[in-house]
Formats: sequence, structure tokens, C-alpha cells
Amino acid sequence: MKLNPDGDVDPGAPCTTFRPPITPGGTKSTVKVDKDGAFEPSSTAGILKPAVLMFGESIASSVKEAAERAIDSAGRLLVIGTSLATYSAWRLARRAKDQGMPIAIVNLGGVRGEELFFENLDEGQRGELGVRAEMSSDKLLPTLLDHLHALGAGTSDRPSQAAAKGLTRNNSPFKDMLS
Repeated sequence: MKLNPDGDVDPGAPCTTFRPPITPGGTKSTVKVDKDGAFEPSSTAGILKPAVLMFGESIASSVKEAAERAIDSAGRLLVIGTSLATYSAWRLARRAKDQGMPIAIVNLGGVRGEELFFENLDEGQRGELGVRAEMSSDKLLPTLLDHLHALGAGTSDRPSQAAAKGLTRNNSPFKDMLS
């Protein structure tokens, strides 16, 4: 096997017998699969693409607008496990920065334009204004979820209840998460 510079793996084997697996739900045609989950020749659904955006593809305008609304209504931004190499992702982080939002970035390796997100931070701040950590997300996420549950986050979809629990713009959630 060979690992390419972009992180893709070249298994060094022919792909002529590869049979794509089906993706669940949402089909209007008949999907027939064999015991391994691959399409049967009598399947009429064609190849089903998961709801994943591949590198180089464009996002739908409705998705872009929903992401912008989510940023505009947030109090802070937590970026986990991405280099922000795609412009659409980087643009959302920059939008948060332009609004004065605290940003925490957790990624192994570099992040596109990360100096922009952390310039002019007071050296005495303890994470409430921004954090850049180089660590694996599997170490961070369990602690983060415990912390958010302790704050009462995720117990309601209503922003007014979240605000009542102290989850308001620019409180300081980052400083304890990485300690």
C-alpha cells in the first residue's frame, strides 16, 4: 500500500472488481444487495452517493446559507479535525472571527491561515478569547461532551433556554476544555 501526499491510500491492487456498498434510505428505486452489501445486477437504483461533499465539489446555496446563519447565531466557534483547506470551511471561520467570536481550533497539523484567527490575542488570556491546540480529537471529544452536558447544553433546541443556562455569547467555555 502507498499513502499519497493528499492522504489517499493507493492499495496497489486493481479496482475492477470493486462493488460500491449501498447507502441507507431515501431511494425511489429498488435496491437489491448481496450478502456483502454490494448491489445485485437487478438493482435499479444506480450508484447511491452519500450526503458527503467531496473535495472540489461545490456546496448547495441552501447549505451555504444555513451554515452562515449558524455562524451568525453562535457565540463561539469550535473547529475540530480539519485544516480548513477548503475555502468554504475557512470562510465560515473567518466570518466568526470578523464578528469578534472566540475561536478554538483543535487539529493535528497546520491550519490554513490560522495566524489570522489568533492575532492580537492578549497573552494573559487563558482560552476564553481563543485556543489553538494540536491534539487528537479522540482525546478531546469525550471531555468536551462531558463538559457540555454539565453545562446543560444539548438538552433543548430552544436558544432561550440555552441562554438562561448561561450559554450566551462570549462566555468563556474554552479555558477549561483543554486543561
